[in-house]
Amino acid sequence: MKNFLKLIRIEQLTFIALVQLILKYTFLDYATVQALANWQYALLVVASLCIAAGGFIINDIFDVEVDAINRPNQVYIGTYFSEKTAYNWYFGLNIVGVGIGFYLSRVVERPSYAAIFIICSALYYVYSNGLKQIPIIGNGIVALLMAINLLVIGFFNLFPTVYKGNETLIMNLFSIIVDYAIMIFLLFFAQEILKTIKNKDGDSQYELTTVATSFGTKKALLLVSSLILILLAFIVYYLITNLAYMPYVIGYVILLMIAPLLFFILRSFQANTQRDFILLEKILKVVSVTTMLSLSVIVLVGYRH
Repeated sequence: MKNFLKLIRIEQLTFIALVQLILKYTFLDYATVQALANWQYALLVVASLCIAAGGFIINDIFDVEVDAINRPNQVYIGTYFSEKTAYNWYFGLNIVGVGIGFYLSRVVERPSYAAIFIICSALYYVYSNGLKQIPIIGNGIVALLMAINLLVIGFFNLFPTVYKGNETLIMNLFSIIVDYAIMIFLLFFAQEILKTIKNKDGDSQYELTTVATSFGTKKALLLVSSLILILLAFIVYYLITNLAYMPYVIGYVILLMIAPLLFFILRSFQANTQRDFILLEKILKVVSVTTMLSLSVIVLVGYRH
């Protein structure tokens, strides 16, 4: 069981679930505008997790040889699970995820929304089977897939509630979800490029084309820092335009989002060892969590002071 949880990247799945539960139990509950019942929303979370877990498995199937060099202690296919078993899990998880997507799209009377899950499943496969070797584009696809986990909430739980008279409210709520999706996209885009630096040795040996192997470590780090600078600019803009009247929220954002990102940029200029790259990756993971938790802080603290 432990090895299976590692295979499906339980850490990343937990983050996806956290993102969607925060949106539900703080933001959307506060707005009191929702299309799905609690148990239906739980199914939406399960569908998202199944598609993502399947994506992580197919990625590992195609990356067994490279992972044996980049992370030899984390090769699960061929060690704990056969390739056939891994494929069975991959197909099973995707069938469940897409199946739930079809059901929920009928519940909200938007049959076309089922395509979201089909497209995400296809993107995970195409990425794993070659798209990852297209520098920047492949990394951006992974970040986009993570951001879609936020956007899908708007499609299934907000848009179906639109009626004449509340269009402005729904679009304002969705715009907030989009803002957070942008932040998550930039954070994961930076993380994915950082991974190519961490995995450069193994990728080079198998002649894989990544940002780090194509442009070198220094240029890859410069690109990562540029993405973080764009993120910082976006956060500051968001703070000034939307949260200027919330002093407690401003303190949270400065202390737990802006400060770590500034520290990240400073450390990135000095990073040259595997240990440095791991530290930078951990900083981005922490900021990903504090970014989503900021939405709870805005609702639970900002609106009450």
